[in-house]
Formats: sequence, structure tokens, C-alpha cells
Amino acid sequence: MHILRGDITMTNKETTPLNYIHKDDIELFIRDNIEIFNKQQKSFDNKILEKAGCNFKKSEIREYLKTKLFNECEENKAKLLKRLEEYEYKIKNIELIANEFIYCQNDLRKTYENWFMEDLEKEGYKEIAKIVYKSILYSSNLDKGKIKIISNNLLKTTEKSVFLLLKNGFSTNRTNINSGIMTANAGDSAQFLFISRAILAGYNCSNVDVRSSRYDAVIDYEGDIFKVQVTGISGEKISFKDRDRGGIGIDSTNEHNIGKIITKDDCDIYVAVDKQVGICYIIPMIEIDKNYSDEQKKSVKLRELEKYKENWTVIDNLKSILKH
Repeated sequence: MHILRGDITMTNKETTPLNYIHKDDIELFIRDNIEIFNKQQKSFDNKILEKAGCNFKKSEIREYLKTKLFNECEENKAKLLKRLEEYEYKIKNIELIANEFIYCQNDLRKTYENWFMEDLEKEGYKEIAKIVYKSILYSSNLDKGKIKIISNNLLKTTEKSVFLLLKNGFSTNRTNINSGIMTANAGDSAQFLFISRAILAGYNCSNVDVRSSRYDAVIDYEGDIFKVQVTGISGEKISFKDRDRGGIGIDSTNEHNIGKIITKDDCDIYVAVDKQVGICYIIPMIEIDKNYSDEQKKSVKLRELEKYKENWTVIDNLKSILKH
């Protein structure tokens, strides 16, 4: 329940009261409420904002803060670095700095991470790669003969991997595209990244350019067609569920707006692509249906799916299963 009291909306214990004095000016509204935003974003639910008479959504607040940091980060870099040093580089204090400069703390933390990865990169990726390479060899139980055979290729691969590592993975949104557009673009990038990887692995894989389709790509493997759904991931969990439709004016409880659980009837293979480095989890839906309930499918930890990580033999095994 929401109780309007003057310029502040009081909510139940799940949210913190917001200051609505400047509800018609997004810049001033954010300035007034930045500490709450960085502490408890659920207080900025679209329904709460709409009821209070705001003419902007939570997504627009996020976009404003992201753009503000993007435009100011180089100008304020020295100040931001100095402030973090004064706070002894403690992660918990990034929130205080974000409040001071009026930034989203998650965006600011990513900015710090990028700056420090750039500093590490300046030390020379080849030198760091040699250290990693030697560490792999010294900790290995392989005999000298085997090491001699793989050593040259291992060093080259390590150099490439360390180079990408020091870049903090693939570059993302360098041009500050709108977050909503970027989310859609990132989904497309994961889809095409998988298709490229599948083709490189030797499979005939094609894009399905129909938005209403329940799958994103098909693999034609020795006459058998496999339907593939692709999603991009950046965290430690995978959801075998479509996204719910939400936003102002949309009834999130309506069954037509609630994302459907994905099953083997929708696709044969579910691929989760790590958007940072391109690692693919190639997951047979027949196994997910067998081992997880619909409720469990909503959030599955990646570590439970480790055996599917870069496991392209899933496609071969699926062909054998279908034969029987």
C-alpha cells in the first residue's frame, strides 16, 4: 500500500520513502533521491513513480545516470580516483562516491574496473602471459615429452587469452547506445556469436529471422534439424524462462504478459553465451526437462551446468538419442 504525504510517498516496509518535490524534473529528482537509488532501487518501481505523478520511468532514471557518467567520467577521472584512494579502495565506499557525484554505483564500479584493467594491460600482456604459461606447466602432471609437444601452442593460446582477459573481455557499448536498444542488440550479438562459433566448429548453422519463433537458430547436422534457442548471460545463473512483459500500463499479472517456461517442445538445444568472453553452454533441453521442475528452471546455477560448457559433443549425442 502507498500513502501519499505531501511531497513524499510512504510505502510499506519493503521500500524507502522518496522525495517528490521535483517530480517534474528528472535531473533534480535524481539529485534528491540518489542515495536511495543506490541503496534500494525497488523504491523506484514504475507503479510507485506513476502513482506519485512522475512523467518518467525507472529505466529513464537509469539511462540518465549512465549517460551522465559516460559524459563526465574522463573530466572527473582524477577526482574519482583520488576519492577512491582516500577511501582506501574499499568496494563498499564506491556507493558513497557515487552519491557524491550523482552516479549509479554499479556503473561507477564498472568504470573503476575498466580503468584498473587498463592499468594492468600497460604492464604488457605478453609478459603476464609468460607467467601464466609457466604456472600452468609447473602445476601440470604431464610428463616432459607431452609438455614439449604442446608448449608452443599453449604459449600462443595463453597470450591470446591473457590479451582478452586484460581487455576485460569483449568491448561493450562504447558509443553509449540507449540501454533498451543495447539490451536487444546484446541479445542479437549472443545469437550471432553462437552461430559463428557453431559454423567454426563444423556445423551447418543458420539464423532464424522470425521474432515470433520459439527458437533463434537451426543446426542441420547430417540430415537432422535441431532447433536452438540462444541467450546471452553475464551472471552466475541461467533462466529457462522467457522474460515477463512489464512497464507502465502493462498488467504484469496477466498470463499473456508472463514469460513462458522453455521446454524441449520449444527447442532441442538451449545455448547460453557468456557475453564477456563468448563461452557457450550447449545444453540439451531433454536433460533440463528431465532434471528440473518448471519452478527450478526459472533460476539454475551455472555450476550445475558445468558439463555443458563448450561441450559441442552435445550435438552429436543428441543425434544419437533421436535415432533411438
